[in-house]
Amino acid sequence: MHTTAKRAERADAQRNRRKVLETADRLFGEGGTAVSLGEIAAAAGVGAGTVYRHFPTKDALLATVLDRRLAALGDYGAEMVRHPDPEAAFFAYLGFLADQALANRAICEALAGRGDWMEPTKAAGSCVIDSPLAVLLRRVQDSGAVRGDLDLEDVRALLSCCVGMAAATGSRDRARRLAEVVWDGLRTERNPENRNETPVGSEPRDETVVTEGGCPVCGGPIAHAGTGRPAKFCSPACRQRAFREKRKRSA
Repeated sequence: MHTTAKRAERADAQRNRRKVLETADRLFGEGGTAVSLGEIAAAAGVGAGTVYRHFPTKDALLATVLDRRLAALGDYGAEMVRHPDPEAAFFAYLGFLADQALANRAICEALAGRGDWMEPTKAAGSCVIDSPLAVLLRRVQDSGAVRGDLDLEDVRALLSCCVGMAAATGSRDRARRLAEVVWDGLRTERNPENRNETPVGSEPRDETVVTEGGCPVCGGPIAHAGTGRPAKFCSPACRQRAFREKRKRSA
């Protein structure tokens, strides 16, 4: 009986801890890291004592939230590295990172402040964000789907710009749409329906048409552009020569 009560207490404590973490994740993302523990407790529907029992300080709670975020980012990055399609994996990872940053800007700024974006974690020995991004960038460039003149710092800078667009436009949805425009610019080929350009490798059109018969002056072939009245002579010189001969006959 005593063991059953302890198990029930542990299960209840775990549920409360999970509820506090989920609520803190949402509130930090929405209102920034200035959100108080009291606000988190009220939103989670638990007492302040419950929050302090699991997380004695706000810094401890924020650190746990950030660790959970890093784990999620790392898991998705590892999943994309295993993806067989380099192009699909690269752009899916960019979209995931941008979406997380747009939805939880304050948390992402806190992560960047800790250095976890660029410095290896002690447990994994690799950077949670940059390590998979570097692998995905190299793979997609090797496949020829993305411009080869980009490096990891370029892509990271573009990610930061996409996050900044949310603040500049005041609209998360518009920022997502503009981010897609940015990602499209990384591709080596765009949709040919959206541009008026001659496809690479295509032969230039030659609309020169050779008419049947030959020039009445020199007997050479007569060429024209396929528009307007058909040509009678192969060149202006033969035309002038024919005109002079006609004047002589008329004299």
